[in-house]
Amino acid sequence: MLDVHLRLFCERLKRVLAGEEGALPLVDSTNLTPLFQNLLTESEIIATTLLGNYEGDMARHLIQPIADEFDESKISLPFLQLLDIEESDEDVERPDILEILEDINDFVHESEEAIDTFIINIMQQQNSEIESESSTNMALLIGLHSKIIDIRNRMQQLPPSDNGFDISEQSNIIIRQLSEGQPQLDVSEFERGREKLFDLLIEGPSGLSVVAILDSNGFDKTAFAADTYNNNHVKFYFDCLAWVRVSLLYDFLKILDDIIKSVMPPSRVSVIIGEDYQLKKSILRDYLTNKKYFIVLDDVFDYSEIWSDLVELLPDYQNGSRVLILVNDASLLTSFELEHGEKIRLNSALVGGPLIRIKYEGWQFFILHYGSAPLENYIRGEAMTIWRQICSVMELPFHLKVCCIYLCVFPPSIKISTRQLYQLWIAECFIPYNSEETAKHYLKELIQRGFIQVSKRRAGGTIKACYVPSLAFTSLALMAEKTIFVWNPGMEEESLSNVKRCFIWESLIDFFSLKHSDMYLQSFLNHSSESDHLALIDCENFCKKFKHLRVLDLGSAVLDQYPPGLENLFYLKYLKLNIPSLKCLPSLLCTLLNLQTLEMPSSYIDHSSEDIWMMQKLMHLNFGSITLPAPPKNYSSSLKNLIFISALHPSSCTPDILSRLPTVQTLRISGDLSHYHSGVSKSLCELHKLECLKLANQGKMWQITRMILSEYKFPPSLTQLSLSNTELIEDPMPTLEKLPHLEVLKLKQNSYFERKLACVGCSSFPQLKILHLKSMLWLEEWTMGAGAMPKLESLILNPCAYLRKLPEELWRIKSLCKLELHWPQPELRQRLRAFEDMEWRYDIQLYPSGI
Repeated sequence: MLDVHLRLFCERLKRVLAGEEGALPLVDSTNLTPLFQNLLTESEIIATTLLGNYEGDMARHLIQPIADEFDESKISLPFLQLLDIEESDEDVERPDILEILEDINDFVHESEEAIDTFIINIMQQQNSEIESESSTNMALLIGLHSKIIDIRNRMQQLPPSDNGFDISEQSNIIIRQLSEGQPQLDVSEFERGREKLFDLLIEGPSGLSVVAILDSNGFDKTAFAADTYNNNHVKFYFDCLAWVRVSLLYDFLKILDDIIKSVMPPSRVSVIIGEDYQLKKSILRDYLTNKKYFIVLDDVFDYSEIWSDLVELLPDYQNGSRVLILVNDASLLTSFELEHGEKIRLNSALVGGPLIRIKYEGWQFFILHYGSAPLENYIRGEAMTIWRQICSVMELPFHLKVCCIYLCVFPPSIKISTRQLYQLWIAECFIPYNSEETAKHYLKELIQRGFIQVSKRRAGGTIKACYVPSLAFTSLALMAEKTIFVWNPGMEEESLSNVKRCFIWESLIDFFSLKHSDMYLQSFLNHSSESDHLALIDCENFCKKFKHLRVLDLGSAVLDQYPPGLENLFYLKYLKLNIPSLKCLPSLLCTLLNLQTLEMPSSYIDHSSEDIWMMQKLMHLNFGSITLPAPPKNYSSSLKNLIFISALHPSSCTPDILSRLPTVQTLRISGDLSHYHSGVSKSLCELHKLECLKLANQGKMWQITRMILSEYKFPPSLTQLSLSNTELIEDPMPTLEKLPHLEVLKLKQNSYFERKLACVGCSSFPQLKILHLKSMLWLEEWTMGAGAMPKLESLILNPCAYLRKLPEELWRIKSLCKLELHWPQPELRQRLRAFEDMEWRYDIQLYPSGI
């Protein structure tokens, strides 16, 4: 893993030779090809052959500083035993290989900067002064070739390594050592704990009850709590539920916001979410008045203030409300006493059953755990989890290794858009051929290995969002720090000069004030929740300092206008900016010919420069709304790599424009669809690879002109379709049921105003799996023909206040396994009682209460 920079450099040299680096291929007259080929040859000899002889030494040198991160009382002794290092041992160090590794990283650092500067000069090609600089840089590259030859010669003279360090074998040894004395999971005790917890939730005391759940060997507390949280009886019993991830970064204001978003109606959330803390707290307490709530706080560490914060926030109306707290650090419980008055310490052993009552003022408080070992053994178990993950990372193939460690650029437990993650991996050149399908495959592998968890899935089952659990983040952050792969806010400022990737989650302004003039930065991500206005001069200076950026994500920082100097970031592949006032896409932005992802979700672009058609590498456009210009006259090229657009203004949906987007797979169109009905309805068929389409009408409610869905020529490739505010007065089903590959259909708010739906075709919706009918307030009658929707799996009706019955044909669909109905009228509820014994098949869920 210590050779990660050299291996990535080898991959970059291959792209340079293939003409894939920069916007232009290498100029033949520069005679660079032999030079780059020689650099690649020597680098690969070192990376694949010479360093391969010292894998054991590199693994040992990587693990040693990580071991030092742990407190001696926890696991340092097993680590030292693993490394065969005694305190008096001095001969075991191999300063020769360490010095060479440092020289290799220095060489890569210098080479990357020299190549960047050289290619930028080639791209500019404007005056003799630049030509002179190119000659100078070519001489520098020749000097770098001499350096890599010298490194190779030194490596060939090193004494052989015994390579007796087997990371897989040794990790098993240390896990066995760490497991000694750990509480073992007793299945019968586990089941008793589950039953006691369920009894406490449903039949326990009327007062608010809090349960802290501890992890132990063989017990996944998150999965345990999720199984309870998702139980239908629990959902029906409580009026409102919330699952909130806390993580390493304790932010009670975020916890408050997450609870509000979970328990309150979206219409109210949008009004109060921007208010101050005291007002939001008061509103939430008022909302929870007389409501029976169930809240799970996941991933909680040693934040002693959490108890007072919860007491202040959550009311106890003696109605059976419950809170589960999933504890990641047993030290959190040392401020309490057991029921008989004994103070809880880390050396305390909790005995008397899995559900232990403890003292806490005013609340019923319990600890759920397994075994009788002291609490400090749970800390040892956390260390074991971290160590197991570190070893697992080291055993990954290289392509997964870099993608995995890169996950620590995201703060622990925050929701990560998979679309964003794929694009960042691609911009970092971790994904061969820029393939999103490959990125999806990598993500699934990392999920299976436990480094990242699914947070949300789309209706069709694909992963929409994910998150990195806190313990996994700790493991990955340690690896990233020791390999100088990513700089995070917890590292020393001095180390900035040696790292290419940086992320922050505190103040962007504070980071801009740092000197870091010698830092060679390729990626910068701002995860700060602050939305402070960013001075243009600060942004301009930032672009001057870091002119070799590939990734620039300024997050929520607000810019008042397009920042000057950005057009000089020739290598930029991923750009995210927050410019709410921007209405015109500048032509200077269109000179960033390497740009693949352009994210400005708060910008509504009325006018774009026609130069945007020169940006051949664009893959993703994400705006509040964007209007694309007609291609220049006599211009035959297209945006051949663009696969995602959100949201395209309907005025841009013309045959001339859409025919120049041959690879678009996902498209959201937002605007006055009624006014541009003719163009949109006739042009969509130009998108031959379109799979996901969202139509969101933003027209005026009183307009006479309406959408006529039967006139739309949808491409047959369509698999997902969503309609919002389309105000249809004709039944959409006869038109949509003919789409041969449609799998997901969502008719959302104000999409259809009439009272009847009919799917009467004998082969209607042949591939449909997911059907969401939302906000069809007046729907009274729904009929289906025999054989319609033969593959339907999930149906959501929200609300169905006037629907008297469901189609009888629905119950003949063998694949149907989920039925969710909101506010069903009594007649429909009574009809469903015939199926209450078949809940195992249909998973019938009625809101606000059960059958």
